[in-house]
Amino acid sequence: MIAMKPPHKFFERHLNNDLESLSSFLSKIEEKMKSGDFTDITADDMESANKTGCFATALAHRYNVFQFYHPGIHNLYNAVRDMTVEACEYYGLDFKKQQYYIQGWFNLDGYETWEEGQEKYLTDLHDHGDGSGIPYFHGYYCVNAEPSITHYQINRETMFDNHNVNNRAILSEIGHPHRKGEWPRKDKRITIAYDMVTLDSLDIDNINQHWMPLI
Repeated sequence: MIAMKPPHKFFERHLNNDLESLSSFLSKIEEKMKSGDFTDITADDMESANKTGCFATALAHRYNVFQFYHPGIHNLYNAVRDMTVEACEYYGLDFKKQQYYIQGWFNLDGYETWEEGQEKYLTDLHDHGDGSGIPYFHGYYCVNAEPSITHYQINRETMFDNHNVNNRAILSEIGHPHRKGEWPRKDKRITIAYDMVTLDSLDIDNINQHWMPLI
């Protein structure tokens, strides 16, 4: 008899990071990106990113946030690892055998109400990877995202409103598309997002050191 997969679950950790320091740090990183003072960002990258509403998100393929030097990011890495171990236990996976690798990026989103972004909100449901579910995971951490909502389509059927809480990190298996809700405030909505995949899913001949081990 084939074992039934447990129902979808959000895993979470509440951190104690200095959010003012982390917000300032990420904002300065984005300014360096915009000024061209950042490794491996090409002129084409800059042109494409400038057309988007979130510069650092558009350049996510050019960096891994977990390689940035800030204590808050180190704390987040440890929390993500703990959640991944817990998720593996929940789904009956062997964490060590999966040989997980992680990548992360940050999002600085500006003012946008439902009325201004309605078309995008209705069409911007997206997933990560191939959407196949375990053993692959995705999540995000709120630096300055309270009291916004992230909308999830659980099992591609039921909509669920995840009410964001600053200093909280969450983790979910992929396969449940999501989108951010409105942010009608003048300050930036800041989150850090991350994906976890297994070593055997990566191209071992790719010399681009974008992913790093989750150990």
